[in-house]
Amino acid sequence: MNGSTNDILNLSNGKEPFERRCTPVWTKKEPDTELQKFKNLIEKKYNQHTNNYWDLHKWSVENIPEFWKETWHYFNVIASKPYKEVFRKTGKGFLDNEWFKGAAFNLAENVLRIRDSKIGLICSDEFRNRETFTYAEIYEQVQLYAAAFRKHGLSVGDRVGYYISSRKEALFAMLATVSIGAIWGGPLPYHGSKVASNIMKTVDPKFIISVDHFQSYGEQFFPIDNLSAIAKEQQFSRISEFFPGLPSLEKVIIVVTKEDTLKRDISDIPHSIFLEDFLQSGTKANGTVPEIVFEQLPFCHPAIINFTSGTTSEPKGVVHSAGTFIAQFRDFAFHLNFKKGDVVYTPSPVGWAIWDYIIPSIALGVKLFLFDGSPVCNTNNHTIWDVFSENKVSTAFLAPAFVETFETDNIRPSKLNK
Repeated sequence: MNGSTNDILNLSNGKEPFERRCTPVWTKKEPDTELQKFKNLIEKKYNQHTNNYWDLHKWSVENIPEFWKETWHYFNVIASKPYKEVFRKTGKGFLDNEWFKGAAFNLAENVLRIRDSKIGLICSDEFRNRETFTYAEIYEQVQLYAAAFRKHGLSVGDRVGYYISSRKEALFAMLATVSIGAIWGGPLPYHGSKVASNIMKTVDPKFIISVDHFQSYGEQFFPIDNLSAIAKEQQFSRISEFFPGLPSLEKVIIVVTKEDTLKRDISDIPHSIFLEDFLQSGTKANGTVPEIVFEQLPFCHPAIINFTSGTTSEPKGVVHSAGTFIAQFRDFAFHLNFKKGDVVYTPSPVGWAIWDYIIPSIALGVKLFLFDGSPVCNTNNHTIWDVFSENKVSTAFLAPAFVETFETDNIRPSKLNK
């Protein structure tokens, strides 16, 4: 679609307009995009004629209920109860809105809608380990995690605290958490015990899931070494009303990546259990796993808490409702034109909003590629471009700082990269 970048970027400020010219880096025309399909639908149903993207955008912001209603139905949102009203203002503030009133649905159920034998998840790291999972296997793993969570009493509104790098276990635990209607939140895996403890106090988790070790930027990190201090906050809270601690904490689940961890005495970490033992506890006596029960909840039900960087003050929790996935579907399909079979890469650690943001893309049939490490790590001349080539990555979510490092460190694609 056509649109004038200069029209959007003209700034007046009471003076002559300042024109900033931008050079597009990609001008290839893509036929039959999801956005074009949606545009055709709107034109036909609402008797509209849109010449370009900005015409469609104008219609969408002037007809908010109609736009989001059509988006909901375009993606066939799975809901046990239909909405009664798409949108209404509840006050004068920007956030004073109510969306899809009356609807009951589950975020994880919508994300896990594909359950076939095609690859839906790729996991890799700086050690060049690599695993893949089919959509069916993703569902089965989430089922296993959810069964263990429920066995140990996790319920709607409880919190699961994460302290883990971008791994398969994080994905399975996150989807299991929201399938139950619990809330997923925590610190970055890089955070030390003081910052992690303060963030965990805010989350007040019933369970914490943490990895023992990971590598990023070629540097070794050992979150397990901080778990004792974090978990013991709970013990102090029970003897002093002036110490908030973690009063709800019942389990600290440790993901094992190093064999030495299994030999380690973890009795100094209150309520600790290794992941495999925790998951086994959720199975039935005959070894089978209970079916997932997807709790049916309102659109506004809280699902995820991310925290600000803490650059200017203490990190602040930002709560995302389960319903935000519909805006993510819009982005993935209409703006990024994700298609079945695309490979979507993210190096974001768990705790960055972009990590949570990209998870629902698997509902559209893409292969999600979680990379546990830094994209600027150059191991034995094996660069991120080799990783992209080997895994046929079609979309990469990269921070500008990474791209700048590629340039300054001369990390460029080779002739062998395709």
